[in-house]
Amino acid sequence: MISSEQSENHECELDCNLRVLRDLPFFSGLPQELLRVMAYLCERETFATGQAVFEEGQLAEGAVAVIGGSMAIEREGRKVGAVTTGMCAGGLALLGHYRWLYTLRAESETDCLFLHRRRLLPQLVAQPASLSAVARELVESVVFWDLQRLERGLDGNVHGPGVL
Repeated sequence: MISSEQSENHECELDCNLRVLRDLPFFSGLPQELLRVMAYLCERETFATGQAVFEEGQLAEGAVAVIGGSMAIEREGRKVGAVTTGMCAGGLALLGHYRWLYTLRAESETDCLFLHRRRLLPQLVAQPASLSAVARELVESVVFWDLQRLERGLDGNVHGPGVL
């Protein structure tokens, strides 16, 4: 009976993870089978208000999708943006090695889905068309972010293009 309950909870979490991944723009065009495998490989964690998810300068190991709650994007100790339910931070970390350019801190109790590069990238590499689609969407999101920043002009609260 206990293992049956665990199985039911696991299926529910898997379905939720699958929904979160499907709703992320850079995964929206991927085959259902690949998304299901990726949903299984992700991890969930809850962060308390004020807790850092990752910090500026740390090695970027993957992306973070917000399932519920909100997080502040901080650069050099100042808030420069926010990530809320349904959004993702650090998508480029799925494709390459670098250090975080910002700190991501929970502004409220926040449930997250971690998308670890070491687990997900091999799945994408095995399907080159899917890898290409994800890379294209990630590049477009960075270009969009840069365009928004450039259109607003360089004021005191802007740290330059490509912060995310």
